[in-house]
Amino acid sequence: MKLVLDFSRPKLPKLFWILLLTCSLVIVIWQAPASWLGGSLASQTGCRVMLHQALGTVWQGSAALAFSEPNVTEGGCREARSVTERFHWKTTCKPFTLNCRTEIAFAALDQPQVISWGLGKTLLSANQVKLPANVLEGLGNPWSTLRPRGELGARWTDLSLVRGNGAVSGNAGVIRIIINNLSSPISPVKPLGSYEILANIGDEGFTWTLVTTSGPLLLRGQGDTQSGVHFVGEAEAAPEAQDSLIGLLSLLAKKEGDIYRLKF
Repeated sequence: MKLVLDFSRPKLPKLFWILLLTCSLVIVIWQAPASWLGGSLASQTGCRVMLHQALGTVWQGSAALAFSEPNVTEGGCREARSVTERFHWKTTCKPFTLNCRTEIAFAALDQPQVISWGLGKTLLSANQVKLPANVLEGLGNPWSTLRPRGELGARWTDLSLVRGNGAVSGNAGVIRIIINNLSSPISPVKPLGSYEILANIGDEGFTWTLVTTSGPLLLRGQGDTQSGVHFVGEAEAAPEAQDSLIGLLSLLAKKEGDIYRLKF
């Protein structure tokens, strides 16, 4: 038996291979696992926010939000400090306009969160959410030291975010975070107080202020994301609680006169 190869027949056209490659790429993207989002989110937030036990695809799936911090010695992220309930998302896109719409259903949200996004721009619709205060631990000091417990609520206007030169900025948006009846397992004083964080989004990125609305632990300061995440503030105790809070204040910050300086 002889095997005869006939090279006289024309080869498949280049257009066929281009179409085949395009179809294969579309299938891979369409079936991309949700875990890909988790890796990207952890990288973008420095392990502060991660997806926990993500299921499904990047287009339709579910996960929980986890809050942690980088593992400096071994690399990667540390074990999550706190985890929220699961939420679900579904994304639909218009290929010809390159615009997509993602809807997130989460029990803690006042209504489903709608995110419209395209090339270099993202718009989040106004909404509000209620979460346990321990999710703040993932934001670093002073919250990671306090290990906060209490009630946390956040509300925001329509947020317009623009990505360029490797950074995220915007031209509109306000986020207001209220922390009520904050307590800490490392302090006998309960509650420590109530606080408000007001964040603004502008062309230079995020800026925010922290103020105390009530309570014996007085916190205040301001931060921004112009060149990384920075925060500078002060902590002190109300006169009637100075003896009770001196140990906690020493853990939170370095003392300068009668004020304890917060900086990260």
